[in-house]
Amino acid sequence: MQLCIDAADDRPGIALAVGGVAGPTLTWETQRNHSVELLPNIDRLLTQTGRTKGDLTAVFVDVGPGGYAALRVGVSIAKALAHALGVPIVGVGRLELDAWGAAREPGAAQPGAAVPQRVFAVHRAGRGELAWAAYRKSGDAWSEEAAPAITKAPEVEGHLHAGDIVTGDVDDALADAALRAGAGVVHANHHRVVALAELGQRRLAAGSVDAATALVPMYLRAPAIGPQR
Repeated sequence: MQLCIDAADDRPGIALAVGGVAGPTLTWETQRNHSVELLPNIDRLLTQTGRTKGDLTAVFVDVGPGGYAALRVGVSIAKALAHALGVPIVGVGRLELDAWGAAREPGAAQPGAAVPQRVFAVHRAGRGELAWAAYRKSGDAWSEEAAPAITKAPEVEGHLHAGDIVTGDVDDALADAALRAGAGVVHANHHRVVALAELGQRRLAAGSVDAATALVPMYLRAPAIGPQR
């Protein structure tokens, strides 16, 4: 049984999964109170399912990008649990989780889509910029095509082609650009923690695990000082 932790934003989620399939799941809204809410909710989920931390065989965690403090809390708790329990830990990026979730939706295949299909995931990073990455799906194969980066929206728009799909924090301007390029906008109907269970298991099965002492959140830039513009 694996514990999945997603604390990248103000709608965190945790799940208990077996074989990459998320089972009991808990999601909630928070106002940047991850530090006082996340661990008690993990205990609550375990108690509700009649489980204990000793039943865990691995920990999967969303490493971001996202809220600076939220990610630090989520990754720190995941590392502490994995280290204390002596179980593997797997970190997966938020953008990849968004892309995977969208690609698994029944309506993800776009007319005229190339095979394998490209999925662009975007996250509003403030200052008029987007954190984004691109992935390619072909049957059961999954690979990263463009590593996570922060740029202005027009650069993301310039990469879009017919048959691509875009997911994440898609505003009207980006949706219009996708339409002009012949791409589609698809959003996952499930919380990101469901994708975390699936991708975490794929990496665990492949032996691609992280060191609990070395895993760090994915910060694409230093935290802002003062209000963002």
